[in-house]
Amino acid sequence: MNYENTYRQIVAEAKPSQIEQATQWYADAEAVAHEIVDIYKTRNMDVSLEQAASIVSAFSPRQRWSVNVRQALRFAHGDETMRCLPNNLKMAKSALENGFNALNGKKTNSFARNIAGDENAITIDIWMMRSVGIAKSQPSKKDYSQLSEAIEKIAMETAMTPRTVQALVWIVYRGSAA
Repeated sequence: MNYENTYRQIVAEAKPSQIEQATQWYADAEAVAHEIVDIYKTRNMDVSLEQAASIVSAFSPRQRWSVNVRQALRFAHGDETMRCLPNNLKMAKSALENGFNALNGKKTNSFARNIAGDENAITIDIWMMRSVGIAKSQPSKKDYSQLSEAIEKIAMETAMTPRTVQALVWIVYRGSAA
């Protein structure tokens, strides 16, 4: 399958409101990470944007964004009693100490980097795979590479950043699949 053509078609079908939402999505996510930095300041802890973005990303596997944010904020306040995947809490604890280096998965690492402001990191999750017909729970290294390359090409064609193209594909496809 030609992933590039599928992503190109999805982007071409995007409504102006979806393009606007995609352009703003990671800025809003970065604002959540900044809020986490501020929460830690009130607890007299020095936490970087990298660490905060990594904490947010650590809670992302198999979670809706609203739940992801709520869990990250609770964790920043010192609450570790939330219901989540045990590995998510473990990753968040490690992210507090090690930032990006705590996130060994390509998806969570790229997601943290996107949240922290990296416009070139590309997050490939289950929805990005489903949008091109890949029916797996997570991408292989080859899948991740091919899908990322397709996003990069579309970004160059559209003068959008790779993270904005990724967000747009996600918004258009997930919106139609919801």
